[in-house]
Amino acid sequence: MTKQIGVIADIHSNFTAFKVAVEYMLKQGIDEFFLLGDYVSDTTDTAETMEYLYSLMDTCTVKALRGNREDYMIGQRKVIRGESDSPKWIPNSASGNLLYTYERLTDRDVDFFESLPITFKYECEGYPAITCCHGSPDNTRELMQFDGTNTHEWLNRIDTDYLIAGHTHYQGSLDFNGRHYFNTGSAGIAINAPGLVQCLIIHGYTDTEEGGARWEPEFLSLPYDVDYVIDSIYEKGLMDKGLWFISNNIFTLKTGEDYTPELVNTAHDLQAKATGAPVNWPHIDEKYFAEAASILGIPDYNTRK
Repeated sequence: MTKQIGVIADIHSNFTAFKVAVEYMLKQGIDEFFLLGDYVSDTTDTAETMEYLYSLMDTCTVKALRGNREDYMIGQRKVIRGESDSPKWIPNSASGNLLYTYERLTDRDVDFFESLPITFKYECEGYPAITCCHGSPDNTRELMQFDGTNTHEWLNRIDTDYLIAGHTHYQGSLDFNGRHYFNTGSAGIAINAPGLVQCLIIHGYTDTEEGGARWEPEFLSLPYDVDYVIDSIYEKGLMDKGLWFISNNIFTLKTGEDYTPELVNTAHDLQAKATGAPVNWPHIDEKYFAEAASILGIPDYNTRK
C-alpha cells in the first residue's frame, strides 16, 4: 500500500462528528481527502463546520464537490437577490431547517459552494482513476442505491473502474461488471448507525504490488458525542425553526431510522386531500406534519424531554 485517502460525505452541519472523522484520519497519517457534499443543514453547527472545512483545505490536500444541500443554499440566495421566483423559505416544518442553515452562512460560504463541481475524476499516476460525486455524476439529488438499476447504468457509463458517492446515507460497496462502487455513508446523520460517524478510507495499490493496481475500501463507523448534537438542537434554536422535520432528525440521530421523505410527502398529501387544493411548498400546515409523524411512528421531540 502506497497511498490512502480519507473520504467524508453528508456532514449536515454536524461539526462534532466531522471533527472526529478528520482527527481519526489524521492520526492514521492521512493528508489527502475527498469531501463529497452536503456539508450543511439538519443540525446546528453550520458556521463551525464551514470554518473547519476551510482549515482542512489550508492544511491538507482536499478535493471537494457540492451536494444537493449546497445547491439549495445557492438557489435560496438567488431568491433573496430577486434572481429566482422559487419559494422563499419560512420557519416551519417544511423549510425551517433550511432557513436556519442559510441564516448562518456567509457570502463566502455560498460563493464557495458555487465554485464547486458536482463531480470530479481523480487521477494519480500508477493508480486506477476514480469518479467521485455526491448523488450521481450529473445530479446531486439522484440516489445510487446498491440495488438500483440506475447505479448499474452509471457503473457501465463512467470511464473509470471506481465510483465513490454519498447522499443515500447507506454505507457499503458494490462490485458490478468489473467495476466498484463505494458509498461513504453519512458522517453527520447516519442511517442504521446511531451515534456513529460513517466515513471511508481508500487504500491504493499500484501495479507493482501483489494483486495489481486497485483501491480497497476501509469503512469506518466511529463514536461521537451525539447527545451534545441533540442538546444543541434545542439550545441553539434549530427546533424552533424546523419543528417536525427536526423531530425526525432527532429520531434518526437516536435510532438510525430515517423517515425524511416519507414525512414530507405524507404531510403534503394529507393537506392536499384535506383541502382539495394544490399545495404550494413550503406552505404546509403543521397539523399535517403532526399527523404524518403519528402515522410514521416518529416521536414528538418538539418539546425537550
